[in-house]
Amino acid sequence: MKILDLKRRVLSSLKKVIQTDKTMILGISGGPDSMLLLELLKDQKIVVCHVNYNKRTNSMDDELIVKKYCEINQIPFFVKSIKKHHNKGNFQTIARNQRYDFFNKIANKFHTDILVLAHHKDDFLETAIMLEQTKRKTNFYGIKKNNTVFNLFVFRPFINLVWKKQILNINQLNKIPYGLDYTNYENIYTRNIIRNALLKESLYDKGLLLKRYLKMNKKLILEQQKINETLLLWKSQNYAQEFLLDQKDIATSLIFELINQNFDHVNLTSGKLENIYKFIISNNRTSVYKLDNNYCLIKKRGCLIL
Repeated sequence: MKILDLKRRVLSSLKKVIQTDKTMILGISGGPDSMLLLELLKDQKIVVCHVNYNKRTNSMDDELIVKKYCEINQIPFFVKSIKKHHNKGNFQTIARNQRYDFFNKIANKFHTDILVLAHHKDDFLETAIMLEQTKRKTNFYGIKKNNTVFNLFVFRPFINLVWKKQILNINQLNKIPYGLDYTNYENIYTRNIIRNALLKESLYDKGLLLKRYLKMNKKLILEQQKINETLLLWKSQNYAQEFLLDQKDIATSLIFELINQNFDHVNLTSGKLENIYKFIISNNRTSVYKLDNNYCLIKKRGCLIL
């Protein structure tokens, strides 16, 4: 794929969902994916945000690559540097929260709610495979092209357009600067293990795998329409436990959607959903079910209180 063709397709997809006169926040790590995104959108109304987690010996190199590029092209550039001792605990979750908090602050500064990220087809596959392996209930495998995260409209133009290998080729041909995160290929996270396994697959085989997940998602979308309609009916009946008894075939799906719509980041396994179902339909018509350390489901006189 040639860079001009990719640019045309990216700009076309942007115009379909985003007002062209609105400022876009770009999350740029300095890696090959995000630097290509920056190259394609450098003439648009953009602001660049870079997060330096200081986890690698060459983390500053990435920051300087992005900073220099923005200086040359006169693009507003903001960086958030996170101290090493903040990297303890669940790093992936902590990093995500800090990253989006930073994006939100800069977005508010420029009166926008648009965030553009450089996730690509390989990222989609990694996420889909990881989710399938966990056996958790989901309404989508992979990464959505656009969605709302922490009050930001997030758009990912590469997600259905380009593979990592193609990105590297385009960058090399067009001399686009970038840094490499060597920790991406260390088997320290589940995602890294999946990423390294996918490196051995051909684009053809990855394409077949991608088609499989897209087919699964189409089926999930149709099922989701039914779930949403039934959930509205359940809501109109004050989430009565009797209603759920009549929906045995989709009961856990209804519960999954109900919790996703009303509570943030509650981990839901198939076993947990089954336990919640038993709690709701139990003869004890007034009770409390602990979802996690932050949230509880309350049942009073046979109806859920939300």
